[in-house]
Amino acid sequence: MPRLSRKSSPPAACPQCSGKRYISFNWARFQHGSDAESKQVQRALKIERQLKHGWEYACVNCGSRWYLGRDGIMMSYIHPSKAGLVEHWNAGTYEVSDEIWDELGKIGATAQSSIAGGRTSAEVPCRVTTVRGETFDMAYVSFQSRPPIDLWQDGRRIRFCDEVAAVEPSPYTLPADVRLATSWAREIRMGYAPTAVQAPDGHLFQLNWANDFFASGPYKGEDLKLTDLAGDWDQADMAGVPSEHILYFVADWRTDLDSLYLDKEDGGSSDRMPATGGEDENDAASGEEDSGELEKTADAEERE
Repeated sequence: MPRLSRKSSPPAACPQCSGKRYISFNWARFQHGSDAESKQVQRALKIERQLKHGWEYACVNCGSRWYLGRDGIMMSYIHPSKAGLVEHWNAGTYEVSDEIWDELGKIGATAQSSIAGGRTSAEVPCRVTTVRGETFDMAYVSFQSRPPIDLWQDGRRIRFCDEVAAVEPSPYTLPADVRLATSWAREIRMGYAPTAVQAPDGHLFQLNWANDFFASGPYKGEDLKLTDLAGDWDQADMAGVPSEHILYFVADWRTDLDSLYLDKEDGGSSDRMPATGGEDENDAASGEEDSGELEKTADAEERE
């Protein structure tokens, strides 16, 4: 009687070594999938260690590192250039003082869309003075439940909130109603969701997507106000602040972050916009990832 041959098991392969090049994917779906690709990933990714929030996985085949959020849903690739960020984030406790928290509450955070990571971060634009006496007029205190490694944070200059000595409103921060309007702007064509603003001298600008800061020539964010162009966008200059001009100070997630979000109706802080620490439940996203690293201070450069 002929022997029945068993179908060979798929080789262990994570999305990096299998050629899929996912930046992140839904681990919950792959973990319980029975298709060939799911089985490859199940065999490849093994828990390496528990982090302060979530877990780090490693591929048994290629050694690539992955981060799984504390809800066990989204798995994100840790680019080798971002390994230092994960170590720094995991090694410390990054909390702000009560005084800084109160000041941040007066400024308020705008809830971002899930694509921009709004469900896992709350960011307050402000002027920051560091413990070394540095002053940054355009900075965020960024409360995050994950290490700052995701694609939407590529290109950011990142430090941590243990360096923050004081915060205050920045003259470059847009008024609360303008910030809210940009965060709720509708996309009228691919990649274009404009909001019109006007300077005191009548100069018109348009802001694309969500904005918190503004600086253009003599114009500062605090001086601008919303206006209606009735769809005639050509009369307004496109303007915005490049991300390389902004510094991000990462802080640990807090359960009371909902109190930081701006109220859509009156521009004040409100607890009506819930903040959760859960990750997005989107399907796998693919693409090449740019490198990113911890913003170096003078002291850090000397230690190296």
